[in-house]
Amino acid sequence: MDPGAALVGLFGTLAVLVVATWLAAVLDGLGRALAVHQPVGLAALAAAPLARLGRLVRRADVIPANADGGLLWSAPVMAVAVVLLLAGVVPLGPGLVIADLNIGLFYVIVLLAPFVVALMNAGWGANAKYGVLGAFRAAGHLLAYEVPFGFAAIGAPMAAESLSLVKIVEGQDRLWYGVWQPVGFAIYLVSAAIITYRPPFDLPAADDLGGGVLADVSGPRYLLLRGSMLALWVLVSALGAVLFLGGWLGPLLPGPVWLVLKTAALMLAMSWVGYRLPRLRVDQMLGLSWKVLLPGTFLHIAITGVVILLQTGG
Repeated sequence: MDPGAALVGLFGTLAVLVVATWLAAVLDGLGRALAVHQPVGLAALAAAPLARLGRLVRRADVIPANADGGLLWSAPVMAVAVVLLLAGVVPLGPGLVIADLNIGLFYVIVLLAPFVVALMNAGWGANAKYGVLGAFRAAGHLLAYEVPFGFAAIGAPMAAESLSLVKIVEGQDRLWYGVWQPVGFAIYLVSAAIITYRPPFDLPAADDLGGGVLADVSGPRYLLLRGSMLALWVLVSALGAVLFLGGWLGPLLPGPVWLVLKTAALMLAMSWVGYRLPRLRVDQMLGLSWKVLLPGTFLHIAITGVVILLQTGG
């Protein structure tokens, strides 16, 4: 690849992710306001993330006395790298994807684990009791989401007969997979909320609780980690739109606009529902994952397989 084109693609991806992160913060605020029936203006919602950004930029970078500086800085670097690598395979429209991989979905699932490791590094590297506690809670998240998320997402490539995200979208030109795979779609959304530390699964990264992975993180490291978490929420929601809602497919409007609308709708729904539910402890989250979500994915895969066999006459 031409180095110039690669640089343009990199900075273009960064610019899109910055805007997407701001949009995620706005939708998060809107979902919270709707959940608690709090009237708020759109201008205030749009300005709130920018005001918080200004406060974070001015905040001093305080490193605990016994911290591992290298491990602390590896956390935001890993988190940003994972987000950039994931953004490169999410198709925005026909031909609007940096890399259409034949193993696209597998690539995404594999890359999600290092993001959790990045957050664990942030807590463990601080070498302080609250950060270490947060690191263990983040490890619980990794145990909770990985298997249900993968099994819920596998229904789409089963129907499309491909792991390519572009081919998965093209396979929904007649009917979205989410219409006839509602169990997998619902489990995907719950698993996505766990992955991205959305309420009610935000205990390891909650601002209002001691013991979060970001308890001893400040300054630019906090900004990069919190921004990466919002960007990951956007990407996982966009992936949900690709797998279950036809991606960019839709009438009249351009393909990228449809993908943005579907992604925003999923994010707003996740935020609204999440803020209306009580926060779950790690043991409760693991119980939900292994006792409810995992058996549900088995049912999802079985139903999907039967439907495909009936359609193909196999």
